[in-house]
Amino acid sequence: MGGLNSRYPSRIILLCFFISSQFWGLSVPSSILQQNLEGFKDPGDERVSIPREDNFHEIHCSRERSRAAWQIVDEYLMPFVEKEKYQLPSNCRVHRDNDIYREQEEHKVQSDINEWSCGFCKKSFYEEKFLDKHFDSRHYNLLNASHGRCLADLCGALHCDLVVDTARLKSKCNPAAAARNRHLCESLANSCFPVDKGPSANRLHDFFLRQFCDGHTCSGGSRPLSIKPKSSSMWYIIISIVTLILLLLYYTFIYLYRRGLKSGSQELKRIRHNGLKKKPS
Repeated sequence: MGGLNSRYPSRIILLCFFISSQFWGLSVPSSILQQNLEGFKDPGDERVSIPREDNFHEIHCSRERSRAAWQIVDEYLMPFVEKEKYQLPSNCRVHRDNDIYREQEEHKVQSDINEWSCGFCKKSFYEEKFLDKHFDSRHYNLLNASHGRCLADLCGALHCDLVVDTARLKSKCNPAAAARNRHLCESLANSCFPVDKGPSANRLHDFFLRQFCDGHTCSGGSRPLSIKPKSSSMWYIIISIVTLILLLLYYTFIYLYRRGLKSGSQELKRIRHNGLKKKPS
């Protein structure tokens, strides 16, 4: 500490002056204060560094709404695309490769309700939001922030408010916003499912309009996301119920059959026993 005082006596005096001036309400240029504070850095200590703003990576794309958009695409669109065996073109905005967060989202590992881990570095977290912050600070190099890769920009067309913001559903319908969202929705249908690319693309184009675009109206049109894929688990439930009924009928038949045999055997024994009785003399 003595070495520091002997090396920078004038700077210490200036620092005291700056502090007292702030106390009495005097304004001191911040550049002068920064210059004198940097002077206290020990030239021999290379580990001390001042962070620069140009090292901060900020992505102007909502991860939450992008996640909601992908959830809708994955649940209400992709099953029908896979059924048609259709390959989305690379310029389609809902293509997997056009989601800025897709690779990070696919490297989330949830082993328990309060246990999340990073698939890149295996670090663990208690909540998903902390894992998101970890991705933003440690694995931002995996993000491709080029134009057209923010799924959150498509939330208006894909009805993300049905998933993340129920408060907006209660608000009064805005005709201008509905028209904008419908225009965006129709442009998605045209770029992802060009009608001149064959029967599958034509069918998916009409389906996309009914599933997403027709709901953008203030006149009470069709309900968005109303067409849901048939769940395969429903077939398992039906098969299980039918199997249970057949087993019940089978065991009932076996029970009644054995009971009939037993009563018939007892009746036969009774008849034989009565027939063998000696007549009284």
